[in-house]
Amino acid sequence: MALHENFGKGNSDSTPDIAPNDVIMTPENIAKEMISLYDLPEGTSILEPCRGEGAFYNNFPENCTKDWCEITQGRDFFQYEGKVDWIITNPPYSILEQFMLKSFEVADNVAFLVPLSKMVSSLRRIRAMLNYGNIVSIDIIGAGACGFPFGFPACAIHIKRGYTGQTIIAEWRAKIDATSPAE
Repeated sequence: MALHENFGKGNSDSTPDIAPNDVIMTPENIAKEMISLYDLPEGTSILEPCRGEGAFYNNFPENCTKDWCEITQGRDFFQYEGKVDWIITNPPYSILEQFMLKSFEVADNVAFLVPLSKMVSSLRRIRAMLNYGNIVSIDIIGAGACGFPFGFPACAIHIKRGYTGQTIIAEWRAKIDATSPAE
């Protein structure tokens, strides 16, 4: 039995095995902005486990080692056996908890673009994050800015293995504006 046995319980006509809410492509500008939130020094290994059209993968820094999975292209993340420094992705929401746990096995840093409420709506999910480490940062952005079809705030949430420091909560665009060079 696969870890992701519930994946695809939607009713999409074009791909009946994939839930429609699990195929939400991240706009490239949002992926670039999210990547810029994190310090990714030369040699950092990054996995994009849901490559989709490549909004994240294609914008990872060139000086990093990058890899990808994409279930629709026969590279199932739940079969991935490597270890990486980072996972940066927009995960499938219907299997978020299973996906998060697999991410914790694979990476030392996990950054998800998700509805904020999804990450904190389950005590089991919160405990899993705390057992792994803790939340380094939550950068909040309106879902509409991401092109997402829901009205809840979205966030870039960074969870780090063994982290015991403070959690920083900020508005995403304000943080980007503060670090961008003046024109």
